[in-house]
Parts: sequence; C-alpha cells; structure tokens
Amino acid sequence: MKRPPRPPANTTATPDMPTTGAGAAADAAATWDTLLLLSHYQHTPQAVLSGMALSVLITAVLWQAVAHTVLLPWLACVETLMGMRLLVARYFLRGGGQTQWSRQRWFWLTQGQTALSGLGWGTLGLFYALTDDPVSRTAVVMTLMGACAGSAALIGSIQGTLSIFGVLAMGPLVAVLLSRGALAHTYMGLALMYYVYLVMVKGPSRISRAMASQHADRCDRDRLVARLEDAERVGQMGHLIWDRSTRITTLSAEAQRQFGLAQAMVPHVRMVWNRVVASDRARVLQLSAEAVRQQLQELRFDTTIHGPFGLHDLRVVQRFDYDTRGLVAQTMTTTQDITELKATQRELHTLAFQDVLTGLVNRAGFTQRLHERPVQAVLMLDLDHFKYVNDTLGHATGDRLLVMMAQRLGTCLRSQDTVARLGGDEFAVLIHDAVDHEQLDRIARRLVEALSAPCRIDDHDIFVSASVGIAVRGCGDLDTSATDPDTLMQQADTALFAAKASGRSRHQFHSEDLSQRTRDRVTMEADLRRGLSERQFSVHFQPKVALADGRIVGAEALLRWHHPERGHVSPEDFIPVAEDSGLIVAIGAWVLRDACAAAADWNRARAADQPPLCIAVNLSPRQFLNHDLIGTVTTALARTGCRPEWIELEITERLLLDERGQAGETLDGLRAMGLTLAIDDFGTGHSALSYLTKYPISTLKIDKSFMRDITTRRDKAGVVRAIISMGHSLQLGLVAEGVETEEQACFLREQGCELAQGWLYGRPMPRLDFTALLLARAAPAHMPTT
Repeated sequence: MKRPPRPPANTTATPDMPTTGAGAAADAAATWDTLLLLSHYQHTPQAVLSGMALSVLITAVLWQAVAHTVLLPWLACVETLMGMRLLVARYFLRGGGQTQWSRQRWFWLTQGQTALSGLGWGTLGLFYALTDDPVSRTAVVMTLMGACAGSAALIGSIQGTLSIFGVLAMGPLVAVLLSRGALAHTYMGLALMYYVYLVMVKGPSRISRAMASQHADRCDRDRLVARLEDAERVGQMGHLIWDRSTRITTLSAEAQRQFGLAQAMVPHVRMVWNRVVASDRARVLQLSAEAVRQQLQELRFDTTIHGPFGLHDLRVVQRFDYDTRGLVAQTMTTTQDITELKATQRELHTLAFQDVLTGLVNRAGFTQRLHERPVQAVLMLDLDHFKYVNDTLGHATGDRLLVMMAQRLGTCLRSQDTVARLGGDEFAVLIHDAVDHEQLDRIARRLVEALSAPCRIDDHDIFVSASVGIAVRGCGDLDTSATDPDTLMQQADTALFAAKASGRSRHQFHSEDLSQRTRDRVTMEADLRRGLSERQFSVHFQPKVALADGRIVGAEALLRWHHPERGHVSPEDFIPVAEDSGLIVAIGAWVLRDACAAAADWNRARAADQPPLCIAVNLSPRQFLNHDLIGTVTTALARTGCRPEWIELEITERLLLDERGQAGETLDGLRAMGLTLAIDDFGTGHSALSYLTKYPISTLKIDKSFMRDITTRRDKAGVVRAIISMGHSLQLGLVAEGVETEEQACFLREQGCELAQGWLYGRPMPRLDFTALLLARAAPAHMPTT
C-alpha cells in the first residue's frame, strides 16, 4: 500500500529534546498519519451524502433509458456501500476505532472502502453501452466526472485513495468508449483518461505534498517555540519586547512567571517595572533613561522585584533599537532569575573564611591572616592514625572526632591566636605576638597532650595522637631566616614531617638541618624515579642453604642500586624514600618479575632428581594497599613461566597489624595460588601468636640482630630457642638470617633450625655469579667453610 507523504521531521538532537532523531521522526509521522485519517473521515459524511443523492438523481435520469432490472440493483448496491461508509466514519469520529484499531488497519480499511466505492460507481459507466439516448449518455459521463471531482475535493487527503477511486470509477466508461472505434468515442475515452490523471492522480499528489510541507513548517515552528520556552524555563530567563508603535509590551512565558503577570501582553511597560521594589525603582528608571539619552545599544543591571512568591533577584539586559530620529523604536529586555545565585554568593561570602564542620578558620581565612597580620610563629598539626578511624568506624565518627579536636585546640590557645583547619585532619596555629622558645615548647606540649587524650564516641574509646611542626620568625637561637609567611608555612610543614618520621605524638622545631634533609629526600626521590626509568637497579641473590648439609635450597632476591654519581646507595637509605613516595610499588613489581625469571631459568636447568630452588622476594606493605598485588604476581608468573612453588613472598609483621581484612584476603589469595609466605625479621616487630594462626604463614625468618651474640649472650640465645620452639610447635619452616660464623651455624643446627643465609654461605651476588655458584655446587653436597 502506498503511504501518503509525511512531513520531514527535524531529527537533530538537542539538550532540550532528549528524544532521539529517529524517535522524533516516528512521532511526527504518526501525528501526520492521524491527522490525515481525521481529515478523511471528517469529510466522509458530506461526500457520502452527496454521493447518495447523486446516485438517486442519476437513477431518475436513466429510468426511461435503462432497464429497471439493471438500474435498481445498481442503486441498492451503491446506497448500501455509501451507508457502510457512513457507519465506519461514525465509528472513527466517535473515537472507538481510533483507540481500538491501529493506524495501519485504518489505512487498509480506507483503501478497501475506496475500491468498493470505485467499483460501484464504475458499474454506472457500463450503462453508457445500454442506451442510445444522447442525454442519458451525457448524464452518465457528467455524473462520473462529478463523483470524481467531489471525491477529490472532499476526501482527497490520503494519497492513493483518489487514484484507486478514479481508475475504478472511470475505467469501465473509458473501456466502453475506446471499444466503440469511432473517433469521437476514442477522443472522449482519452480525454477522460487525462481527466482522471489530472484530477485523481496529479492534483491530489501536489495537494498532499503542500499539506505535508505546511504541517512540517508548523511542527518546526511549534517545536522551536517549545524549545525556547523550555530553555527559558531551565535557564530561568525571560524576555520582554516593547514596541513604540503599539505601546504594547509582550512577555514570554518565563517573564510572566517572574513578574507574576497572567497576560502575555500588557498595555504599558510601567505595569512591569512597577514590580521592582520601591527602594530600587527610581534607580532602574534612571538607568534606562540615561542609557536612552546616551544612545546606548545595551544596558545591564541587577535589581529586585516583587514576584508571585516573594522577592526575586533579577539580572536585566536591555537592548535598544533606534529609528533615524534617534528615538527608541523597540526594546528587547532579557531577565534572568538569579535569586539562588545571589543567595549562594551571600552564603559563600559568609563561609569563605570558615570551616563548615568545626567552625574554625579555614584554609582561605588562614592564608589571609598569614599575609595580612604579623606572625611570629606557625604551628602545623596533624592527627596520627586518623585515617584508621575513618576506615574502621566511618567518616561520620571521624567528623565528630575532628570537632572534638577543634574544641580542644580552642581550650589550649589564647584568644589572640588563630586556629585553623586546613583540611582533613590537618590543623594550623598562628602565633601573632612575640613568644620565646620556652613558651612555644610549652604550647606545643600542651597541644600534643590535649589531642592525645582518649575520646569517647558512641561507646568507642578512640585513641589518636598529634604531631606538631613549628617554624619561628626571629626567636633567639632558632632559625631566623624565615621572613615571609609562605616560607614559614613551608618550614612548619617540614618540621611536621620530621616529627611524624621520628615517631609521632611529639613536636619538632624547624632547623636548617631539617630543611637540608628535606631537600635531600626530594633529590633522592627524583633520583629514584630516574633510576627506575634508566634501569640503574639490579637484583642480587643471597644463597639460602640447608643447615644439615650445606646444600643450596634457594636464595633471597635483594635490590641493589648503583647511582651513576653516588655509586652504591644503601637500601637503608633509599627504601624508606621509595616507601613514602609510593615508588616501591613499581620497583617491587620489577624485582618480582626479575626474580621469577631467574627462578624459572635455574629450575628448568636442574636435574630431575634435584629439588627445585625457592627464591624469596620481599614485599612492601604499600604493595598490599590499593594495588592489585595478586594480579601483579599472576602476570609475573605468566610472563616468565615460573611456577608458584618456586617463589616465596616475605612480608613484615607490621603488615599483619591490618585489622580491615585487606591484607588477610590478599595473603589467602596468594597462598591459594601455591606461593609460600614468610614473615621477615621475625621477633623485631609486633610478634603475636594470633597472627601466626590467623594468616597462612609457612615460614619464619629469624632476624639477623639475634645472630651477633647468639653464642655469647644467654638472652639472645633464649630468644632464638623460643622462636625455633614456637615454629616447630606451629609446624612452620625456619630460616636464620645473618649467619656469619660456624659457631652460629652449629648452635642453630643443634636447636633444630632447618635453613640459614648469611655471609658464611655467600654474600648477595649478581645473577650470573649465583648461576656459577649453582654449577659449582652441582657436585655432591659438602659443608661450607670459611
């Protein structure tokens, strides 16, 4: 079925019209189809009644010329078809058909009705051959032409219906005329064919396209107006147009809402500006008058009006159009409701220098006072372990703790001092008057003591402490180089870092030595980053042997750094910096890959009857926090072809203090992969039997600090015996570090320690040297010698 042409739909998506382009086109087409059907059935009653009357009239005309046995059945058939069309039209117009039947079904029904009507009227054309009366024949031709013309005028909205009707209604008559053979009849047949083409095909097609175009233009205009109104509503912007020729002011829908006016047009512009508050009305009118006097093209100002729901702040932009005489011909005024913006600005201005949570001065206020008022000393404070409170008890509890800390700070300081919260758990104090070293020391001690006192929140006893860094301007033997506020801040921050690094819960005065150490640390961090990118690091391997027979059972992978200018840098110097900066994560991943590659090469080269080597790799606590350690280990094993049982991961006891379960979950995952887990430097940290039973630990490494005097001091020997006994009881493997003498090795063997490493068996060595050592030891095992 040929569908009527549809109006083109604007399918460009805009923020104000969430409907997609395809959806908008479908909606427009559906609306157009409905309008066409409605137009068709609205005109159907008139067309049908005219057709019924016409069929009766032509019957009367042909009554004497055509046999009644033919004429009456034709009339009954046509009248029945017309009646059915009336019933269908009534059903549609009363709404039932529109809701119960689809548009597609109605289009098919319309085409079917048209075809039946065309056939009914087309039968009339056959009567031309049943009579020789010229008047009757003329009446038949004129009646069919009239029926076609009337249909085109009344029900031609749906393209295709008229073509069907015209062909079926005129087709039999044309066939009769062409079959006669006479030139006049042939001419009449061809003329009627052309008539059908013009009236029933070409004309309706043009009319349908014109209607579709007009509908599309109207829809585009309506959509544009709707979008403009939506944009004004969302942006809270209205507009007013004043025209001098009519003196009428036209308001948009949003402008009506802003000014509380019910009508879109007002006869005088003063009805609008009278809504401006009385205290500002004269100023607004004066501004407009002055702008016109100066022939300005645009005027901007803010004002307050009486709106429908109280006072509203407006931002007004007036644009003036002048005629050739310099008089205002038209004004276009844009108004934007900025009530919320003004309220926000006022609130921001009020809170610009105050911390919302604690009520203390915030960072902006602190910076302002630091630069605008004399400052003798700056104290930077930081709560120790505050992040642990947030992570375990929640941020709400953390906020309440911060409020309590702020209150305690207020009780410890004087009214002339500035106390500020800079953000998070960081506070600062400005001492504005002259103080000496002893006074500052007492203030700092009092602050640390007050902030370290336990807090009771929701049945929880919370214990935090505070670290304080102090920078002083011109105070005796203290550093007096700090003269500008920014330098004081920087130095106080440096002192705070030193206080936290030296054990927390204490205060630290700034000194030049601290600044130098900070500069050294910054330089070290930069060198570490450069060293990682330039491959200045290497992995050395220290043999791990079985104490029973001296057989090499594995090695510990140890990181070494050879700086191009500094030479060999001790791990004790650069590992802490790598930990603090987070570089240890990338460095640790690289060490792990290198150790896995070495373990894979050595074990693939070993004889089938030799047990595999197990390479130990140290892990940093930073690698467990917020990093996919399991993914890193999995990748390293996959890329190197190393088996999990060839790798032992060493962790510190400090990591086991994690009570959030994050470390435990990671350790369980690593153990499930088949890797061995060991506690490094056991006995020097927070050793507890509960950790050894809670986590999947396989090995304990006895710290080398116990080895030095193991044969001369009873206490050291007793500690080692206790660790070995505990390890045996828990069925854990034992490795003694730092074994340097045969006497130490004999003691460990006697106590049942299985493995050892130290200079007695070999210093950390490059991979090639360790490979050579393995080849040399490939002979029958022998006891090591000094």
